[in-house]
Amino acid sequence: MPKTRGLDGAQLKWIALVTMLLDHVGLTLVYVGYLLTHRVDCSPAALPLYWALRSVGRLAFPLYCFLLTEGLRHTHDRSRYLLRLLAFGLLSEIPFDLAFRRTWLEAGHQNVFFTLAIGLLALLLWEELTEGRGLQAPLRQKLPATLAIFGTLVLAWLLKTDYGAPGVLLIVVLYLLPQASLEQTLSVLAVLGLMIAFGSHWIELLGALSLLLIRAYNGERGKQPRALFYLFYPAHLLLLAGLRTLIW
Repeated sequence: MPKTRGLDGAQLKWIALVTMLLDHVGLTLVYVGYLLTHRVDCSPAALPLYWALRSVGRLAFPLYCFLLTEGLRHTHDRSRYLLRLLAFGLLSEIPFDLAFRRTWLEAGHQNVFFTLAIGLLALLLWEELTEGRGLQAPLRQKLPATLAIFGTLVLAWLLKTDYGAPGVLLIVVLYLLPQASLEQTLSVLAVLGLMIAFGSHWIELLGALSLLLIRAYNGERGKQPRALFYLFYPAHLLLLAGLRTLIW
């Protein structure tokens, strides 16, 4: 059988993983480790390097959001999927705070696993309340489903999860709107604009480039070492926090 053209799910995950790593190298080592404690003019290349790494890293979160929606479509146990995300959210919180906050535990910002878990909860509520009919559901079903999603946005805002309410909304948009459609593209741009309105930098708009990769998705799962993809997040944060301590 000839290999299907395009990118499978495993390849998208590897791209998301590598771009996330580059993003976090820029944030933990270049910014927190160097730029916050040294004069920028001592190393003129440091600031451009930081922005280059963070710009590439904008691809990661939309890709993970899309992969979450695909995971929901193909999982055999939705409850277990949600519990797994919550479990790794708890496991990753101390590494997250060590890497980005330079402390063991800090309540002002929670890691991205919690954002993904709340996004998945939003989709599960929508599916349950619309009986799996999606946007074709009647208004009497879509109204409570929309209110439920709004509740998850409030939850993300209250918990101060990474990317917050706009991050959850991005997951909903990628799930409900047809792939590669103009509606989805414009909605993704609108959500990224909302992130900027919530205080993010304008480079968040570069996340829209991830749609080009998503459009190349061929629908196949590919060979996925699931344990590696989950464990990499807390592991690489611990490693970066340790490297920063050793270097600076």
